[in-house]
Amino acid sequence: MQASNITESGKVLYHDGERLDRKEVGFPPYKNKSNGLGIYNWLKEHVIYMSADRWPLALKLYRMFIRFSVWMKQGGLKSKIYKKGIMLYPDMETHTSTVVMPLKVDVEEQDEKTLPINLDLSGDGEKVVVPLDIIRASLKKADFIGGMDSCLCREANDCKDYPHGLGCLFLGEAGKVIVKHNLGRQLSYEEALERVDAAAEAGLMGQAVWVEVEQLLWGIRNDQMDKFLEICFCCPCCCIAMRLARNATDAERHRFHPAGWTAVPDRTACVGCRQCVSGPNGCPVEAISFGEDGKVMIDQEKCVGCGICKNHCKPGAIKIKQTMPMRADLHEYFLKDYNLDLKIWRDE
Repeated sequence: MQASNITESGKVLYHDGERLDRKEVGFPPYKNKSNGLGIYNWLKEHVIYMSADRWPLALKLYRMFIRFSVWMKQGGLKSKIYKKGIMLYPDMETHTSTVVMPLKVDVEEQDEKTLPINLDLSGDGEKVVVPLDIIRASLKKADFIGGMDSCLCREANDCKDYPHGLGCLFLGEAGKVIVKHNLGRQLSYEEALERVDAAAEAGLMGQAVWVEVEQLLWGIRNDQMDKFLEICFCCPCCCIAMRLARNATDAERHRFHPAGWTAVPDRTACVGCRQCVSGPNGCPVEAISFGEDGKVMIDQEKCVGCGICKNHCKPGAIKIKQTMPMRADLHEYFLKDYNLDLKIWRDE
């Protein structure tokens, strides 16, 4: 069934505020773990952490993790699903919070400026604010930006279709940690913008990601986890978050939220070829189905706006459009959608 604010031809009639409100699901607030005697923090900072010389090990672990997630999906273990996150291994759970921000979107002529970010990015007055602007505004306010030298997901999978060098951006203390461990370098705001633009040009999707378990990989202290955020530039074939989503339950996928923009089908242009769901890199949240007429339907409650289906659609019957109001900034997305009060931005 087509969403009430979307016509058969894919025109968005209004931005669905009620759907946005339903994203505020009341996750339990995250609390930094106690330092205790500081031993665990010391181990993460000096022993367990990933560094440049341990990079080959990280690649092997990522490959194993992907295979393990598929095995779990196929019933290799009876996993427990917790309300506050994804159970990755037996007795090991994690908070996972992901806001998907498509870097290339389709702007309708009737759309007006929807988000006041107080940042002149266009030089020509009023403009439509898109997820790319949210990323730029967040980078401008960040107290520290660290850029990885390469993408761990694409390196691990030896990606042939997308550049390896467009690694994640880490904001706050996490950025300092990856620089300290020689996994990347500090970037200026302008340098970070260049990376964002290059990712958009390469056809990658954006994700703002906070994953508690990653503190082990990067060596982030327990008491600094509210100062950790990644902005990833992901390809549909290698992204570990998308792979996990494909092999997860609906409860786990609930941790992926759109930034107000989702995939919108033009059913009058759909030819029923089903290329949008073909191959192993189809919709990661299973939001796509087909009506009795054989034409595509996209569940707006599930869709995260990653744009993978759009890239597969040769007839061009799927676009990425704003279907919900946008929140004021990236901090508000995490605070309202996940009850996660990140402290990585400078006070205005």
